[in-house]
Amino acid sequence: MGAGRETAGPGRVAVVGGGVAGIAAVKALIEAGVEVFGLERAGELGGLWRLSDDTAAYEGLRLNTSKPRTEFSDHPMPPEWPDYPSRAQLLAYVQEYAERFGVPEHYRMHTELVAARRTGEGWLLALDGPDGPYEEAVAHLVVANGHNHTPRLPEPPYPGTFAGTSSHAHAYREPAEFAGRRVLVVGTGNSAMDIATELTGQASEVLISARRGVWVLPKRLLGRPTDQWNGALAAVLPWRLRQRVSQAMLRLAGRGGEGPALPPSPEGVLQDHPTLSDTVPALVAAGRIGVRTGIERFEGRRVRFTDGREDEVDHVLWCTGYRATVPFLDPELVPDPARLPLYRHVFPLDEPALSFVGLMQSTGSALPVVEAQGRLLAAHLSGRLRRPHRDRMLAAVTSELHAARDRWGTKRPHMRIDVDRYLRQVARDLAERRGTASSLAGRRVIVTGAAGTFGRALGDRFTALGARVVGLDLVADETAPVPVVGCDLTDPESVTRGVEEAVRLLGGGVDVLVNNAGRGGPAPAELRPSEEVHTQLRLNLLGAWEVTAAALPHLERARGRVVFVASRMALLPLPLAAAYGVSKRALAAYADTLRLEVGTHVGVTTVYPSMVRSPIHDSTREAGLSLDGVSRPEPLEGVVSAVVSAVTARRAPRDVATTSRGRAEMALARHAPALTDRIVRRTVASRLAAGAFAKAPLAEGLRRRHGRDG
Repeated sequence: MGAGRETAGPGRVAVVGGGVAGIAAVKALIEAGVEVFGLERAGELGGLWRLSDDTAAYEGLRLNTSKPRTEFSDHPMPPEWPDYPSRAQLLAYVQEYAERFGVPEHYRMHTELVAARRTGEGWLLALDGPDGPYEEAVAHLVVANGHNHTPRLPEPPYPGTFAGTSSHAHAYREPAEFAGRRVLVVGTGNSAMDIATELTGQASEVLISARRGVWVLPKRLLGRPTDQWNGALAAVLPWRLRQRVSQAMLRLAGRGGEGPALPPSPEGVLQDHPTLSDTVPALVAAGRIGVRTGIERFEGRRVRFTDGREDEVDHVLWCTGYRATVPFLDPELVPDPARLPLYRHVFPLDEPALSFVGLMQSTGSALPVVEAQGRLLAAHLSGRLRRPHRDRMLAAVTSELHAARDRWGTKRPHMRIDVDRYLRQVARDLAERRGTASSLAGRRVIVTGAAGTFGRALGDRFTALGARVVGLDLVADETAPVPVVGCDLTDPESVTRGVEEAVRLLGGGVDVLVNNAGRGGPAPAELRPSEEVHTQLRLNLLGAWEVTAAALPHLERARGRVVFVASRMALLPLPLAAAYGVSKRALAAYADTLRLEVGTHVGVTTVYPSMVRSPIHDSTREAGLSLDGVSRPEPLEGVVSAVVSAVTARRAPRDVATTSRGRAEMALARHAPALTDRIVRRTVASRLAAGAFAKAPLAEGLRRRHGRDG
């Protein structure tokens, strides 16, 4: 045993790697309640997106997948970002994602896994950390170290000897180091295209060696990011038909042009790894980038190509990809990671204590894939999802491999993933486990009015789904299902103190605020505003405004959600309860305005329940003004489910009705307000005729105007 660590108990999980795969895995395991720690050699999280000597990143690096096709499902990218964010933006995004979900405190930085030895109970890890070497035992090992850190060079090397200099794209940082030099870029992938574009401003000559043809797609096609077309088509078409449609669209939007061009690929666009570039085709056509065939041999500084052409160059820049390696595992266990049969690209067939996240080559962004893999892994390690029998796993792996070879040939078929098909498959695997529970586990929630009927039900449901909940109410209530902080929502100083205490109890942040607190009571619109009117306006509108403003800095940092519980009366006003309807309509207007101001960073939703039997209506009934016969009651659980759905939706919905009848009423109120008024008047008249308000002094004017007085 080395310095500073004790051997872990059974059940503990270690995740190797602090890039997007490792972060997604640790986050999912935390939310599933699995004891986990991560290992990262560097001093910060972010993996290959860090600008460092040990990564392949360079300053000009940009994504080749668009924002909606890249982002994690529960952490949207800022809408003001470009369609294809930069390296620095993605690094900030990934690190913010990790911070939001409490991932960094589960990582050991500057710690390398030197070797992992299988034991009867799991793994014995040989680690090298800041305090020196030590060993630690874990029950399960998750390999999430990525596969873009071991450069791959041509094997065998090309004949001859090159007298100039050479390097791999892994070492490329900026074009200035090649100023005035003749550079040959070998490869036609996205890195090769990006680097060649950058070099045209510095190098005296830039050549690209294309051993085979390549699809070079524009970043935008017919007005939208190119990859979004394939994503839309993937939902309805098999890949072969989708490929025909995609190629027809490319021909329709063809850039044409005269002059030289990169050689076309003999494969279909979905059978290759297309490259996105808006600049290289134009630079090639203009003669600023020269296109050459594959290399045949080197002779001093001269390079002979397979078509017989020769050029003299100063530097060869190999953009020839990477080898997948797991140096800490026994080669007998994993001889070649790129050829490892994995069920769902996560689980080895014969090693139940080992899993992989991110060992794949996707047709789209890696982020949604590793997020799905993390959730699949978490469901398994938390006991909610069992591994299938080996025969079933083998059959699935064999079928996938056959389909991959049919589509991609011999180009890493074991690692190939069609991102859209894969995500649908994992969603089916997770089935019910993929819903609200996974979305709420670990989320930090504040609920106002937490001691009331709605508040208690919300606290119960959120807690059952794994969220951490703190309530705010006028008086602290020890009988409530969640901690309740005493707070007068109509007093700004009390709100400040209450929100600060709630944030402290939640561990320093807030992901969700549910503005549920409210007050009803009789208040005819024809009468001068009573103290009851002032109280309802202060609580229902200004109280929600105060709490939201106090919590907003925390919500913005967390890219969180605000839910306002309004009322159907905000859209469908009823007589005799003017203060409630007016305050709830004003609350909805506040939510709409707030959305315009902060909607780029905080989701804002308004939920519109109808009448739920609760004490909020007692004072109205006591005054003889009950509207029970006007508004149909609905179950409390339906309202709670509507709030939960709003919180867990991928993107915050704007307005949410709680029943199908409610949706119809809302549509009628918005699109046919005059008709809505006539329906309400007729309903009220029938209630008056039945003597509903006969003994209510506050309804005297209404009775008189309908000829029902006395």
